[in-house]
Amino acid sequence: MARIGCGKSGGCRTCRRRKVKCDERRPTCDRCQQSKRDCDGYIIEHRFVDENARTERHAQKKLLLKAAEPKSQSRQDLVISFRSESSPGSNLGLQAFEDKIYVSFLLSNLFLGIPATTPWPGLNTDNNAASSVIPCVRALATMYFGRVHHQNYITVRGQELYSKALLVAFNSMSGWLKHAGGVGRLIELRGPWRHQSPMGRSILEANRVLIIIDCLIKRKRCFLSSNDWKTIPWAQEPESKTSISCLHDIMSDVPGLIENADTIQCSDMAPEASLSRHNLVLQKLTSLWTILYGWRVSWQLQNPASSWDVPSTTDQSPFPVALHFSSLVHANAITLYNATLLLLFKIGFQVLGPSFNPLFYLLHLPHGINYRPHIPPNLTLNVRAVAIEICKSVEYHLQEERRGGGTLFLLFPLRLAWQTFEPSSTEATWIQGVMEMIADSTSIEISRGLTRDLVIQSPD
Repeated sequence: MARIGCGKSGGCRTCRRRKVKCDERRPTCDRCQQSKRDCDGYIIEHRFVDENARTERHAQKKLLLKAAEPKSQSRQDLVISFRSESSPGSNLGLQAFEDKIYVSFLLSNLFLGIPATTPWPGLNTDNNAASSVIPCVRALATMYFGRVHHQNYITVRGQELYSKALLVAFNSMSGWLKHAGGVGRLIELRGPWRHQSPMGRSILEANRVLIIIDCLIKRKRCFLSSNDWKTIPWAQEPESKTSISCLHDIMSDVPGLIENADTIQCSDMAPEASLSRHNLVLQKLTSLWTILYGWRVSWQLQNPASSWDVPSTTDQSPFPVALHFSSLVHANAITLYNATLLLLFKIGFQVLGPSFNPLFYLLHLPHGINYRPHIPPNLTLNVRAVAIEICKSVEYHLQEERRGGGTLFLLFPLRLAWQTFEPSSTEATWIQGVMEMIADSTSIEISRGLTRDLVIQSPD
């Protein structure tokens, strides 16, 4: 191969000037010594060698060897042991190779500096649930790599993968739970301090209800119930905390209360310990109910004319009157309040049975507040009335201009309302029809399974 810029000869400078053959001995050639001349040495040659092919072969071999080794949690325990649906063979495709790079980069950089705690669940398994987790991780890794390296085409590919992952998640309850649990785990790993910026708070606020619902379905305590998660994200800008945020604070305590109530009924505790736990649950229930009613009073004083009655425009509705609101935010607030109220009723009846009476919680409420067209707290002792109020908001939530966001916010409260009615009742049948319509018109297939007798819970 020719030496670019150096000529074809490899001789010393002196021999090349004399245009004689050099024996190329180093550090000085014999020909210069025999002729008693100073040997000026050799020209330093710069060669450009294409090592790309060799480097890629080495990287592929290293990845294959690593994939064959037994998995172990090292360095960051929170790092995902990413495993493809099928083991890569000797003919590893380009896309699989790129996925490995993106995921490795994600694991090495996204949580850099965060103390190692717990591994991400679900990725090192062969069960069906993992099939919905892997596309989510691949989408996240691809988008993260593209954004960090300013490669727009990679970012776009990550967005496409994310769309496909969402379709997988929303087609089954278990997939949806995995998706919700993954979002919650990501936010928990970041910690409350990383959500103090406007962007960080926005991410937290957008996912708090999703995380809480996931914990409610699993009947497990929610990390958002800790005081740090209720205060630190808003500590630098206390005015940024809204009434909706305060309602989410109340909701975050409910999964833990459900877990404690389950413990009383299922454990083999001694009578004294069981009685003590029973009293603690009742104290927490009293506290939560009092805070929730206080929130309702505050909301009504701040938003006195945010809703009104209108004749229903839906022929199939068993409710002649519908509730309309000044905004979707106001509709979500009242609907989530009623859903939380139904949850507290269920806990009260679970712990105390038929003797449960929430009348005690109304004693501290101020008088003279006009709650119309909604049910005032002193009339919410009837769970059926609370469920009907949720149903009356369906028409507003599902109107064309707000069907996307309105639908997502409605599913959880509407399921609780459905559980309140007798299965064969007109109201329950109507709710089932609404859920079917939502699935048909929005492709949110999970709504079909929300009005079945089988309550799907995560075993985790």
